[in-house]
Amino acid sequence: MSRTIRLIEWKEKMNMLIRFSWLFTLLFIHWYSSMGQQVLFTIERSLNEDQIVYFLHLNENGLPKKGEPISLKWLDNEKSGGLVPVNWIKKKFGYGLDIIQQEEDKVNFKFVSYDKKVFTLKKDASGNYGVFGKINDKRMKIRHIYLKMEGGTFWNPNITEVAVMGYHELANTHVKVTFNP
Repeated sequence: MSRTIRLIEWKEKMNMLIRFSWLFTLLFIHWYSSMGQQVLFTIERSLNEDQIVYFLHLNENGLPKKGEPISLKWLDNEKSGGLVPVNWIKKKFGYGLDIIQQEEDKVNFKFVSYDKKVFTLKKDASGNYGVFGKINDKRMKIRHIYLKMEGGTFWNPNITEVAVMGYHELANTHVKVTFNP
């Protein structure tokens, strides 16, 4: 089988996986948010079926909590199926967030592992908090990020593709943007 045909088959399988993961993520977000804690977005990696889930924390006035407006946990799909804490190393060097600026109802942040993009926690047109970013010149409310990893090491994984899924900020239509980091 030629390399081109294998590459096309692989891309078709990856697109199908991303579509199913997007559906699962929407169901998870809806289910978990109905339990009283708001899920902002998730990150899924090609390494396994586990996901990182980012939660919103509000203070008693309904504003993002100072110091830790967003927390994260693993959704351990491969073992327990439940949420487990993310260890210090993975927060500090991988999936944690670096708060750049926090105002009363808005928080700007970057991922500790990727400082090229700034994201904003703010209210959407419906008055609900969400995470917004500009990906390939498209402003979007982010719901799911998929990282395609091929080799590398624990400290320096080789991320070959990033797919960001969410909604167009103004039109509220589904958007999927893919880029190479």
